[in-house]
Amino acid sequence: HTRELFEGLIPIPGAQTLYNYYVDTQDKVLRKWSDNLPEFVYNKEVPYSELIVPTIDTVRYTYLLEKLIKIQKPVLFIGATGVGKTVIISDLLKKSEKENVIPVTVNFTAQTSSKRTQQIIESKLEKKRKTLLGAPVGKKVALFIDDVNMPQLEKYGAQPPIELLRQMLDLHGFYDRRKLFWKDTQDISLIAACGPPGGGRNPVTPRFLRHFNMFCLPAPSEDSMKRIYSSILRGFLESSGFSEEMQGLGKKMANATTELYNR
Repeated sequence: HTRELFEGLIPIPGAQTLYNYYVDTQDKVLRKWSDNLPEFVYNKEVPYSELIVPTIDTVRYTYLLEKLIKIQKPVLFIGATGVGKTVIISDLLKKSEKENVIPVTVNFTAQTSSKRTQQIIESKLEKKRKTLLGAPVGKKVALFIDDVNMPQLEKYGAQPPIELLRQMLDLHGFYDRRKLFWKDTQDISLIAACGPPGGGRNPVTPRFLRHFNMFCLPAPSEDSMKRIYSSILRGFLESSGFSEEMQGLGKKMANATTELYNR
């Protein structure tokens, strides 16, 4: 039915779906995400784990994340280990510093407490008034919580750090822990990432999740894996001074390795 509705606007090939396109609001047409793939530039100074090779998925999720941060809507990335949740978010926040966004990253563990979480948040905010905390003038704070579902459950099944964040989303503030008066917070965007429950990760209360725009990041497709590894290998061979003959083998080596892995 969807294919029939959009057939007059743009032909959708049988192997693709509407999710392969986005709305170009300026020209008022549908365009392919693949048309927006930037060129990968290899930097030998950047650690391997931090290299980002643009794929349709990274471009798509980065675009959506950027739009939601600008209007200060909470975002949650969900996916298995290695799909690129943390790298995509961290890379965008690093670029957002030029746009008056102050990134604050907090890595949750099983031992993370609500008190420590509140201390970190308060340390990054300015005191506007006695009862108001916020970002510096002209700026916004993007609070990124990685492994948000890692804190251990307390006696009654709650996760105190998550309950603190939920209070911030519900009521836009929290209590002063010494004098017990209420502090309002403003100019904060909340971004979180987590893996599926299991292996130390716990299910998160729906009362917290209901605030988020949630995106499930799939494992890279075979084509994406070939693009990622061939791009990195080609960059390494070029920057290390290998002959053109060896550089030409980079793509073949990556393709052969990926196919062998998938068998």
